[in-house]
Amino acid sequence: MGHVNVRLFANLREIVGRPELLLEAGTIRYVLKALLSDYPALHGALCEDGELRTYITVLVNGTNVRQIEGLDTPLSDGDEVAIFPPVSGG
Repeated sequence: MGHVNVRLFANLREIVGRPELLLEAGTIRYVLKALLSDYPALHGALCEDGELRTYITVLVNGTNVRQIEGLDTPLSDGDEVAIFPPVSGG
């Protein structure tokens, strides 16, 4: 497991109260478990029926985890994880 920088956007940032966190994690699944454990209010924003909501985008170093190994995407020391809810504007 390595230290990863987790960046949160939009309402996720508001729920946590900060834009970035440093976590020790080996996979995306572990990042999500740690976030939900430390910030239970994130549960409704991130999960539905125990799974990551389909409209949540998770990137590791700029690549969507759905194009890698999903929640089992391995993480290395220094990786950047970005979590985006759907965002609209105009």
